[in-house]
Amino acid sequence: MNTSDLIDKIAPALLAAQKEIGNAAKDSKNPHFKSSYASLGSVIDAVKEVANKHGIVIVQTPSDASIGSTGVCRLTTRLIHISGQWIEDMAHTPLPKQDAQGVGSALTYLRRYSLAAFFCITQADDDGNDAVSPPAATPIAKTTVKAPVGKAVLDDPF
Repeated sequence: MNTSDLIDKIAPALLAAQKEIGNAAKDSKNPHFKSSYASLGSVIDAVKEVANKHGIVIVQTPSDASIGSTGVCRLTTRLIHISGQWIEDMAHTPLPKQDAQGVGSALTYLRRYSLAAFFCITQADDDGNDAVSPPAATPIAKTTVKAPVGKAVLDDPF
């Protein structure tokens, strides 16, 4: 992460904004995994108005999509305070599809996850399935908690 020389103005503004920001609404469906997720629009809706209210503007800019012979999509997210102070970080992901659709998918993925990370909000995956190769599946142990008679049994995957 990179910052301006001072962050004494942006840090309290981020704290104030973060206290007001809720999680992004899971407003979209992933038919492949049959799951719901928060779209980029939902994440932006969750943070932009509150960030702006506290004097913070959000700037997300893509960089050159290729590094050497392997395609990589890069995105810098910078939060700029009205004081001129800023905080930024760069995220990157491989481009398994070397075309406009692959770049668009990767940028959407990076924009959503970077913005959510800066403001500590939760959401679920969607277009990341197209942006990066899926990781090897790791089974999650299922634990059954025995409830007293007349109580429901809960399944806890953690």
